[in-house]
Amino acid sequence: MNRNTDALLQLRLNVIDQFGKQIVTATDCENLAAILAEKLKTNISAQTLRRFFGLIKASSQPSLYTLDILAKFCGFTDFHHFADFKTNSELELFFGSAEDSGNDYWLKSEQLCRQIADSPFHLATIHHRMMPFPLVRKYFMENHPMRDMLGTVYSQYFMSYLKFNQTNEARIFAYGFLYQSAFLQGNQELMHLFFQKVKETELSPEVFVIPAGLKFGITLHYADYIGDEILFTKTYSAMKASRELYISASKSSVCSFEYTVLESLIFTERKSEIRLLLENNTFQSSAQQNFIPSQRKLTHDEVWKILSAVGYHKIGDEETAKKFAERVNLENLGFGWQKYYSIIYYFLLLEIVELKEKSKILKKLHHLISETHFTHFEEKLSLYNSKKQQFAGTNQVEPLMGKNI
Repeated sequence: MNRNTDALLQLRLNVIDQFGKQIVTATDCENLAAILAEKLKTNISAQTLRRFFGLIKASSQPSLYTLDILAKFCGFTDFHHFADFKTNSELELFFGSAEDSGNDYWLKSEQLCRQIADSPFHLATIHHRMMPFPLVRKYFMENHPMRDMLGTVYSQYFMSYLKFNQTNEARIFAYGFLYQSAFLQGNQELMHLFFQKVKETELSPEVFVIPAGLKFGITLHYADYIGDEILFTKTYSAMKASRELYISASKSSVCSFEYTVLESLIFTERKSEIRLLLENNTFQSSAQQNFIPSQRKLTHDEVWKILSAVGYHKIGDEETAKKFAERVNLENLGFGWQKYYSIIYYFLLLEIVELKEKSKILKKLHHLISETHFTHFEEKLSLYNSKKQQFAGTNQVEPLMGKNI
């Protein structure tokens, strides 16, 4: 392998970023060696690390073993993977040429999602290099939006995406997810800003079924959030009319227009509107987008079960809600989706399971919320715990209140 100077320099910078501070002393190297031993179950001496960072003179290049371990610490498979990625060869191979193998692009996007989720360095920097590639925008962003990461700087990826794509469909897609990020982080000012961006973007004929549903879902959610009944009623009427136009497209999509609107409405108490979406969902009967793998369809099917369970619980049909909840298998949720939808599912379970099961569910919720940094769910959990304390000593726990699921 050609371990060139540029790749070694990049690796040093990435390791420093992962470590969290400059590595300039022997103590720094000892601390890093301890972290590597703990996280990767490997043994690199502090002396080796001092040579790697130039604190002491090295008579030869670092061994491939050392470089592989440090690359793994930065979220890569090995040093070869790191070096290829840093020189852009992988990005150009998979995203810079003419499209000829959709599955390859899809799988590469999945790998990039995992690297970003595992590496603070990648999360904060990689979108600047990726978004100029059209196929990155298609496969990595449009087909792999990571809901689990919406409580992090990942939201900046949607802004970077908009630098290169300003179609109406792209604007609704990006601003819709930015709105959801603002909502989950409790930022009302940004919610208003991104709602306005979604609202002012025309639903032109080329807008696909999912962004179309997102446009209506975001507007309905915000109207409900601020208590604007006129806006809600007007938007709901327009949504019902547009829904008829998207039935055909929904039949060939992995998720429907109704599904996408419902994703936003489950955060409200709009019972009749939720019922309409549940009882009139358009299920897929054909597949025009052949590049989408079966795992994504499996994910969407699982999400629909969760949305249905929550929705039927909202409208008071507990029997149907429990039937859907019992069929949920969270392991079917794809990477980047699992934490977000698991949180929604576990909050539902707190409402419908026996008291003895709630403690285990609460532990799972605490863990997931601490990982995702969703302020909205933190506040909801705090509300639940306060009501639990209020009703301590009885055989019941006060149901979760308010408009938020």
